[in-house]
Amino acid sequence: MTAAQRPQATLRTLDEIKTYLAESPQPIFYLSRSATNLLGVDRAVKGFSYITLSDSWDGKNPRCFSPSNVPKLEPRGNINVVNWLLQNDQVQAHIRTHTPAGFTPQIAIAMFDEESERLCAELGYELIMPSIKLRKHLDSKIVTTELGNEAETYSVPNILTTVSGWDDLRAQAEKHDLGENLVIQLPYGDSGRTTYFVSSRADFDRIASEISGSGASAPTIKVMRYINHQPLATEAVITSAGTVVGPVLREITGHPELTRYKGGWAGSEMYPSLVSDETRARVSGVVQRFCDRLAQEGYRGILEVSTLLDTDTGEVYLGELNPRISGSSSHSNLQGLSTAPGNAETHPALPLFAFHVLEYSGTDFTLDLDAIHAESSAAVAGQTWSTLVIQHQRPQTERTTVAPRTGRYRIGAGGSLEFVSPDIDWQEIDEPNEAFWFRSSGPGEIVSQGVDIGMLITRRRSQEDHYALTEGTKELIPSILGKYEGKKVPTIQRYWRAGLRRLRGE
Repeated sequence: MTAAQRPQATLRTLDEIKTYLAESPQPIFYLSRSATNLLGVDRAVKGFSYITLSDSWDGKNPRCFSPSNVPKLEPRGNINVVNWLLQNDQVQAHIRTHTPAGFTPQIAIAMFDEESERLCAELGYELIMPSIKLRKHLDSKIVTTELGNEAETYSVPNILTTVSGWDDLRAQAEKHDLGENLVIQLPYGDSGRTTYFVSSRADFDRIASEISGSGASAPTIKVMRYINHQPLATEAVITSAGTVVGPVLREITGHPELTRYKGGWAGSEMYPSLVSDETRARVSGVVQRFCDRLAQEGYRGILEVSTLLDTDTGEVYLGELNPRISGSSSHSNLQGLSTAPGNAETHPALPLFAFHVLEYSGTDFTLDLDAIHAESSAAVAGQTWSTLVIQHQRPQTERTTVAPRTGRYRIGAGGSLEFVSPDIDWQEIDEPNEAFWFRSSGPGEIVSQGVDIGMLITRRRSQEDHYALTEGTKELIPSILGKYEGKKVPTIQRYWRAGLRRLRGE
């Protein structure tokens, strides 16, 4: 947006901010494999739309564009998908067509790299995300811990160190009173893949090559005391006018029915009795103080902070930082809509990502954080929501031939799912016997074990108090997986070999 097109007066009230976002023609394109994380933002932000590799709605969502020239062997991995989309001629034409004269297209991306930044700059797009250099710096669990200490948002008792072997690890753990059961983390990792639980030499030996070494070859690791805890997650948006903090969520982690990785993330849930009001306030306080420190590093926009609630002491510890759009966005962008009879709600809360859009709008604004947090809390008060990320489970790589449609489903006996309507998003499902399936992988696409195929959203709890999946959840997982059919395909290596043979004329 040019300076002449920005509001001349500072936006001072929440109503003024809502009106501005609802009326501004500034185009913002979210590029991703699927629209899962930011679905619903377009309800509040007029210029917001989606560009995805796969059309989850089969052409039913006017705010979504997917190119038709995706190769048979489509790009793999979130960053590769984004970079392929940025270079696609159909995508570039779509952005040109949907950008009003005098405006600069704004691009939002969850996962990207230096190549993504370069492509946006060359194409004349404004990438409205913190730089990859800053994100990489802050993404380190070591840096997170150090900044948390400076902000007085402390992690579970720990040491940042290097170890040469098992005896060295035990000596250091005993010196710092970390106990017999340890949690060890490498600086970088995704969905629990570089978090290890070590209680014996055998545990250590299995991962020794990853976490130990001598001299300069020894990686810096975080060694923590193991505690009985409840994993919580909270998204927030750091702006020039303060930090807007989203709802406190319980993470769904480590269930073999959903993820292959011990400690791996597979969704989130929120419900009224999740934590006490006092604990919720303490979690929000940790997130707020930590974000204040991140703001000093120059960070602006969306992020997720995980915290650990010690169930023995009630202490709230800083966990990890995800400096990006995260899986928690599905909850933090809820607006409190309802189709319940007699509901007179006419001014739903803003989705959290709307404040990210506002921060990058170039518009002057102030924020009444108390009013924003009060409205957001009231919008979802008493509500229960769960999101389950479903992965392809069969060991063979397959090309999908049949996939369930995106939309509203009715939950029947034994977790059966009956399609009801092709809704655009899940914000209006009301009952525990309703579910919303958001398909992120559809017919014609190649999937392998562990690849996300979609997200199942319900108005039920997914986990018991003791962390086991509920019986209802255990029924729903095979129910949705049973709606997928596919044909086994050759491995990528076989595709490569076939291509080489063609080049050689064999």
